[in-house]
Amino acid sequence: MPVRKRSLIFQIVMLLLLPLSTAFSQKYVVSTARQGDGVYAMLRRYYLPTNKQYIDFFHSLNSQLFQQHGSLQVGRRYKMPIRRYVFNGKNIRSTLGISDYNLAKKIELYNKKVRRAGLKKKSYKVGKDLWVPYFYLPNMKQQVEPKNGREYSLFGPKYKTVDPIDHQLQGCVYYLVSGHGGPDPGAIGLWGKHRLCEDEYAYDAMLRLGRNLLQHGAKVYIIVRDPNDGIRDERFLKCDQDEYYYGNVRISASRVARLNKRASIINSLYARNKGSARLQNVIILHVDSRSNNKRIDIFYYYKKRSRAGKSLAKLLYQTVKDKYAEVQPGRGYRGSVTTRDLHMLRKIKPTTVYIELGNIRNRRDQDRFIQQNNRQAVANWLYLGLLKASKK
Repeated sequence: MPVRKRSLIFQIVMLLLLPLSTAFSQKYVVSTARQGDGVYAMLRRYYLPTNKQYIDFFHSLNSQLFQQHGSLQVGRRYKMPIRRYVFNGKNIRSTLGISDYNLAKKIELYNKKVRRAGLKKKSYKVGKDLWVPYFYLPNMKQQVEPKNGREYSLFGPKYKTVDPIDHQLQGCVYYLVSGHGGPDPGAIGLWGKHRLCEDEYAYDAMLRLGRNLLQHGAKVYIIVRDPNDGIRDERFLKCDQDEYYYGNVRISASRVARLNKRASIINSLYARNKGSARLQNVIILHVDSRSNNKRIDIFYYYKKRSRAGKSLAKLLYQTVKDKYAEVQPGRGYRGSVTTRDLHMLRKIKPTTVYIELGNIRNRRDQDRFIQQNNRQAVANWLYLGLLKASKK
């Protein structure tokens, strides 16, 4: 083949590779957790520092897995704080757009070390796969500078500090409404001598969901609020009547007035955020009351003829169903997604899903409420569904 033709083919191949370099640079090295692994062990295996910066970023990269399980799971694949770039065939500096020779040499030595350890099959020159520990590059350090968590007194002393994990929900606005409150406790269940008030358990699950959403950059409005409850880990939550509405508005004794006020507050905030939000959703949490022997799964209502409401309700339903299949194989899930002509669904303007968490009078359903781990799991699963919906 003539030299000129070979040169032309080489140039075409390089041009085809250029767009791939940008896409590839967004990927991370992925590793499977082994028996006995923790975050420290995985970082050390890849010759990475085990300081707070790397540990925090590892958690950030794998936030959804930690939300689901809280610790590393054997056999699961985790993103490592190592970026992958397509080597351009020339040198590391031109591949990464840097001029620092010593830094390029440091990156080269790192790639040789992981290659010798068997973590990479080929050298970066042969496989064109260049690994760069995330904090090697100065611009990366600026992007993930640690941020101090904000404090929200509404979550109570134990949970008031909310540390940001990522910004996946940036621009998303959520209005969270727990059922009843104030002079109306809602449905009442009994566990021995303990009274289980619907408004208290719906409120606790709702606060946990709100905290999850805030950790990922969302703007969250808690519509029904309690000045002193916060997120509580007790099994039996004290029933009280000191709740109020967003804006320090008293909750009326009139049912119609209560519902109208909630809708009015949400619609006013919706109009205020309409120009800046990329989406606005309302999640209403209730606990149903049926006969003692009637066990039910979480079910969902949406407004008639609301395609967005139906889509969101179905996605939340499917997410919870999938999570039950994962954590309780063979259990089955009998939730449902239907329309219903409810005042709050009719009057609220943003896309709304009305959720019933179970039967407060059924002993097996009560476990879903009185166990704080179960309340947190429900909040985690609903968050995951909302996260999926935000990407559609």
